[in-house]
Amino acid sequence: MNKLILFLTVSILATACYTETKKPDYKFMNTVKRQALLDTSLKTTILITPKKYYYGGIPTAKKLEGSFYVKNIGNKDFNIISIKSNCDCIKTSYPDMKIIHPNDSLKINYEMNATNIKGVFKNSIIAIGNCQYGNQTYYFEGTIY
Repeated sequence: MNKLILFLTVSILATACYTETKKPDYKFMNTVKRQALLDTSLKTTILITPKKYYYGGIPTAKKLEGSFYVKNIGNKDFNIISIKSNCDCIKTSYPDMKIIHPNDSLKINYEMNATNIKGVFKNSIIAIGNCQYGNQTYYFEGTIY
């Protein structure tokens, strides 16, 4: 009985955690690590608006476009190191700004190449800089049929 429970647990975890294997982006991971290690006195707080967008079910598309805002609600300048997505199919664009002053916002536009995507998609875009870790990610998802 114990072996059966162990087998089922391992099977469920292995199935739930399966993703396509890609080469790790070590440069990106080091950038995020440096951000997390910053002294708290150097960090600010940002607000992503909207935090999440749901496209719903959409017919086959060549591209999806959207935008969100990064607002600095802290009292220190937000120094942008990078705006990155979890997929090579997503391109971001924004004004050539590297600093968002307190109470200022920056509009981030994105475009996802959806030519070869069918079914459910879940993506994210992260604003990396001197902000509190965990509040800098924008999510979007939907289903292409």
